[in-house]
Amino acid sequence: MDWSADTLKAKAKLYGQRAHEQQIESAQFGFWMSLCLELLARAALAKLHPVLLADPRDEGNIHYSFGIIPKGNVRSVQAKTVFARCSIFVPGYTDKMSAHCLILADRRNRELHTGVAAFEGHDASTWLPQTYGVMEVLLKYLDDDFTGLFGNEQARVAQMMLKDRRSQTKSEVQSKIAAARKAFETLNGQEKSERASKAQEMLVSWVAKSALRKATKCPSCGFNAALSGESQNRGPVQIDEAAATITREVRVLPHALTCPTCGLKLDGYQELLEANLGQIFTTVEEEDPIEFFGIVPEEHVDVDALVRRYHEDEYNNE
Repeated sequence: MDWSADTLKAKAKLYGQRAHEQQIESAQFGFWMSLCLELLARAALAKLHPVLLADPRDEGNIHYSFGIIPKGNVRSVQAKTVFARCSIFVPGYTDKMSAHCLILADRRNRELHTGVAAFEGHDASTWLPQTYGVMEVLLKYLDDDFTGLFGNEQARVAQMMLKDRRSQTKSEVQSKIAAARKAFETLNGQEKSERASKAQEMLVSWVAKSALRKATKCPSCGFNAALSGESQNRGPVQIDEAAATITREVRVLPHALTCPTCGLKLDGYQELLEANLGQIFTTVEEEDPIEFFGIVPEEHVDVDALVRRYHEDEYNNE
């Protein structure tokens, strides 16, 4: 099957090799790397099941993913759908990674379908480290690595670039923490107390609004800070008939921290990882019974009668 993980990964390897036959700053290098990245993402989805690649608008595409050859050409989902699904199914693949992949995919589309030289003039240092970071996550899910994809020499380059990127990120995170701590320490005792009191009150309200948030100790000032993330997966539904609630456990990959007390802000999973705040956390979200069961209130309530009754009550109260 054309959508098998092995076939797609083999093609990604071919395109990766073609990329590295070019100069790293050339447009051809960026073009082939964008194709290599998308094929790795498709291979990751196909490893779980090829049906994740099938365009659902034609059931023949779905049949094909199960080995049944339909009439006509089969179609797979667009790149943006592939990257979005990776953020759901591939551990460690974040929404920020999906956004990076979409930028490269858009650049590739403009290269192929317009008169724009979309890959010209882009310094590799502005996009290649992030691309290697996404590839590393996808390759891990595919039980592979850079050596298997590029060969020994280019694998060392990729690993060195990622090491440098992480070292730079670590230095930036340490600087952010130190700057926030220094600014907070310049406040007098009363100012610290007043700010902390207001901030913690706001934090409780903010966290309560979403299951993808929690309070955690700020690495700068020690007070609680707001940690938010994106859903990795959800557990089975728990229905409590006595309390009339529907809940489920949510596993959240953190991607941002904001401290309302000292002002520290960390953005992205990698920055949180360097601050020892990158661990997946679990929370509980409550489902709306109407949405969960697909209830249409209008089918169970006479809206016109309610409107008439409302106006009658208004008239009688005058």
